[in-house]
Amino acid sequence: MSILLFNGFLLLGFVVATIPPEMALVLGKPNSTPAPEKKCQHIRSYKMLEASCSKMEWTNIPTNLKTDIQVLDATWNRIRELKNNSLDPYTNLAYIYLGDNFISTIEEGAFANQKYLEVLELSTNGCDTLPKSLFQLPYLRTLYLSGNRLTDSVFNVEVTSPLRLLQLTDNRLTQLPRIGLQPSLTTLNVSKNQITSINAEDLAQFCSLNVLDLSGNAIKFNKFGCECQTLNAWVKLREIKMKPKFFICANSPTEDCANVTFNNRTYELYNECSGIIQQAQETEKARSVWILVVSCVAGFLFVAFVVLFCMHKRNRKRRRKQKEQQQLTANNANTELLNSNLTGSS
Repeated sequence: MSILLFNGFLLLGFVVATIPPEMALVLGKPNSTPAPEKKCQHIRSYKMLEASCSKMEWTNIPTNLKTDIQVLDATWNRIRELKNNSLDPYTNLAYIYLGDNFISTIEEGAFANQKYLEVLELSTNGCDTLPKSLFQLPYLRTLYLSGNRLTDSVFNVEVTSPLRLLQLTDNRLTQLPRIGLQPSLTTLNVSKNQITSINAEDLAQFCSLNVLDLSGNAIKFNKFGCECQTLNAWVKLREIKMKPKFFICANSPTEDCANVTFNNRTYELYNECSGIIQQAQETEKARSVWILVVSCVAGFLFVAFVVLFCMHKRNRKRRRKQKEQQQLTANNANTELLNSNLTGSS
């Protein structure tokens, strides 16, 4: 047995000694080839330049992308914070997608220079606060904030951005966001939060609301009041598509709530909101009228200029023709005089 073991060790030593050094390195390291560096793809999407940078394992936004990009897709990365200068090189962005990252901190000036931003997606992060300057961007119309840790205090802010869609699913809200009158907001999703109460007055500040998702909230109504019927009546009156479609008002006094009425504050908020829309329409109408007037005046001046130019050109041509005719007449007279002199001398 000892002789067999000795022969086995000798054979193993011979095999190891005959293996080339390059093969030995390969065998020692499972994969010695470095992984290729991931790079963003710059593509044209709907006539806009997009930087497609999903799943790049970023921990921050790099500064070496094309500076004129209008779309930035940085979803599924490992970004943890947005600093004041994180987006400074890219001032033409209209669409920013930062969903499925680890963002928990956004400094106040992170979006301050994004004057053309229309859509921002921050879903599935860890945000518990948002910069106030975000809500003053002049063109921001769509904001996706689902899957964060946002509370009611985040929305105690003046919102001047023309928001149309606000997505707040799966946060920590206990009430509808108090963001003041929002005449352009048409879609509000606050499903899967901790909202326990809601009334018609809460909805009156959103006078253009078409879609409202309240599903997944433990909303309860006072069984001795008519809040449930009043809310259902408002939703029906304003033709809002709500989830759930209507609340079941089983505990409310049916007879007393047969003819519900809305309080004065509800009407005041709705009328103020509608007034903003009407004022904007009148301003746009007046602007259109002025544009039409200016266009007509400019058109008239252009036509007048063309007519005067043509008249000037025609008169100039006529004067030149007359001058040529006079010159020709003078030349003929000189020729006749010369001929007569030659005739007389002969």
